[in-house]
Amino acid sequence: MTTMFNAVLELVNMLGTLRVSTATGGDTTSCLDTKRLEKNDTWNGGSLWLITDAGGASAAPEGEWARVSDFAETGGDITISAVTAAIAAGDTYGISAGRYPLDVLISAINNEIIKHKIPRYDTTSLDVVAGQSEYTLPVGINGNNLVGVYESTSTDSDDNQWTPLSFSVQEAATGTQHVLVIESRSVGTGNDIMLEYLSRLSPLYLATDVIDDIVPMARILPAAAAQCELIRMRTFDSGDPLDIEMLKFYRDEARQSKLENPIRLPAKRGKVNEAQ
Repeated sequence: MTTMFNAVLELVNMLGTLRVSTATGGDTTSCLDTKRLEKNDTWNGGSLWLITDAGGASAAPEGEWARVSDFAETGGDITISAVTAAIAAGDTYGISAGRYPLDVLISAINNEIIKHKIPRYDTTSLDVVAGQSEYTLPVGINGNNLVGVYESTSTDSDDNQWTPLSFSVQEAATGTQHVLVIESRSVGTGNDIMLEYLSRLSPLYLATDVIDDIVPMARILPAAAAQCELIRMRTFDSGDPLDIEMLKFYRDEARQSKLENPIRLPAKRGKVNEAQ
C-alpha cells in the first residue's frame, strides 16, 4: 500500500533534495534539531516529513507532512505548519528546501495518477428483469468505458459464478444515460448484473490518501520528477545546462519505466460465444 506521504517522500528523494535527520525536540509547529548547521532561512518555503515516531508505535505525527515557513540557525528551529501531535526528541524527519515546494510535488504526482484508468465493478445497480433486454446504465458508465457485462448464475454471494453476456450500448440524447442492450439469454429473473468498466483515478491531496496498487510507483515517479523539473525551469525562466540535462534524464527514465511497468487493462468484450 502506497500513500501520498510515501509517494511524495520518494519523489523528493529521487529529485535529490531530501535530507533526513533526527529531531532533538519540538512541538506541533516546530521541529528542533540542534545538529543543523545551515544558515538562517535555508529551509524557508520547503517541506518537512515526519517519517518515524521515536516511540516505535507509529503514533502521530508519523506519516504527516508540513510546510516550512522559517528556519533559525540558533537551536536548529524549523517553523512548520501545524501537525496533529508534538514532534519529540528521537523522531525521524525529512526536510527539503523550496526548490520543489510541497504543492508542486503533490501536483506532479496527481498529474501522473489521473492519466491512468483502472477496472471497476458495479454489482448493485442492475438486476435481470423478465422480458427486458434494455437497461439504463448508471451515472458514470457508458459505451466508452463499459468493457464487460456479466450475470450472476448462483445464489451464493461468495460464489456468484459470473457468466459473460453479449451486449451493445445505445447512445442516448445529450445529458441522459446510455442504454445497455443485453443480447444474450439471461439465466434467471432477479439475478445480479455486474458491469465491468474503466475509470480514471482521481487526484489525491492528503498524506494518508492511498494510491491504487494497479499503478506502480516506478511508473509514476520518474514522470513526476520530470514535471517538477519543468515547472521549476518555467517558474524561474531557467536555461541552466544542468537543469536541461536533469529534465532530459527524468524524461528518459519515465519512458523506460513505462516500458518496464506496463498496465494491462481488460479488453472490451461486447460479443461472447454462447453454447448452442
